[in-house]
Amino acid sequence: MREIISSIDVGGNKIKLVVGEFYENEFNILCAVEEPTRGFIDHEITNENELIKAIKRVLNKASLKLNFKIKKVIVNIPTSYNNFVISEATEKIDNEESKVTSKCILKVIQNTTKNQININEELIAAIPVYFRVADEETKEPFNKRGKSILAKTVLVTGSKIEVYSLIGALEKCGLEVIDIASPGLVDYYNFKNESLDKDVGIIVNIGHYKTHVSVINKGIYINNDVIPVGGANIDNDIAFMYKLRRGDAKYLKENLALAHTRRANPKETKEILNKEGETLVINQYELSEIVASRVTEMLKLIKTSINHLTKKEISYIIITGGLSELKDFNIAVSTLFGETAQIGRINNLGARDNKYSTGVGMIKYFKSKLILRHREYQSVSDENIEAMLESATKSKIVASDSILGKVFGYFFDS
Repeated sequence: MREIISSIDVGGNKIKLVVGEFYENEFNILCAVEEPTRGFIDHEITNENELIKAIKRVLNKASLKLNFKIKKVIVNIPTSYNNFVISEATEKIDNEESKVTSKCILKVIQNTTKNQININEELIAAIPVYFRVADEETKEPFNKRGKSILAKTVLVTGSKIEVYSLIGALEKCGLEVIDIASPGLVDYYNFKNESLDKDVGIIVNIGHYKTHVSVINKGIYINNDVIPVGGANIDNDIAFMYKLRRGDAKYLKENLALAHTRRANPKETKEILNKEGETLVINQYELSEIVASRVTEMLKLIKTSINHLTKKEISYIIITGGLSELKDFNIAVSTLFGETAQIGRINNLGARDNKYSTGVGMIKYFKSKLILRHREYQSVSDENIEAMLESATKSKIVASDSILGKVFGYFFDS
């Protein structure tokens, strides 16, 4: 069975669209494209028409690569906060064989959400902590026998206004939202393994305007903080110091600056025009001093946030997001955090840059929901499959057998 799943991440700087395929226990990226964000700042739509145009542009880029239009997506909701509620519910198993079915799992998880959500909030996820069938605690209840099934979940909620405003814009682009997520919930799935699932750790996603700090307890997302700092702060610092336009400041950050001065070379320079028309010669060491100062400040804020979020012993800290791609960022991280922290690398051909962390994580998270429920859901028509295969044969970019399967979320039953 082949499964193709699409995700869209509307960030403060870029809109990222990722299309991934699961086939024979392998995960492949079919398409990863981006487009500058317009009309969306600080979790708020400031100009819906501009945002819709930007989303359509990124969809068109993907369509050219895949030879069909994407119509169904998982979407990241960059809410200003997440709330967490622990809940339980029990459901009778009423089939003749007393076996847990996909519908049993769906229903008992849904029941854990009843009367638990604040009127001003929207449910983003119901994360199973464990199930209990016939007095047996398990994380994989499918086909187990008993008279009833109990589910313990962590309910993750966010601002209803932020959720529905973004979904509304996507629907105006002709997209059907099949599931929603948030950065702390899904970034972990890029690095998830049996070892990490036994520990308490932190996932940090440093974006353009915001930094998400998330606590993961034995594989379960349980707490988070949103810090109002990101890559844009560094752009502003460079622009202010050298009197540059923001675009030029960002260019210097990405092409000359280092996140730590240890390996900065004063002889490595770039010429650039400032806003007053003067030609400046910027050397790497001086530029890196500016950048390193801000990076250190950001990392200290992250450290303070972690201390406030949990008193448990932290086994790992994984830092991802676009800014973590800055050269020598790992040196800055190890200097402040030691060996506990590391840069998390997205190791998927076609989407290796950490700016795609949330987009790729959404797909892997959604796949985990499919596995739990043993469900399938067709997301692309046969005509679209044929069109993609025809395009793949001509371009030889995608393997000739790379076709799609089906997707399915918890709260979309059939």
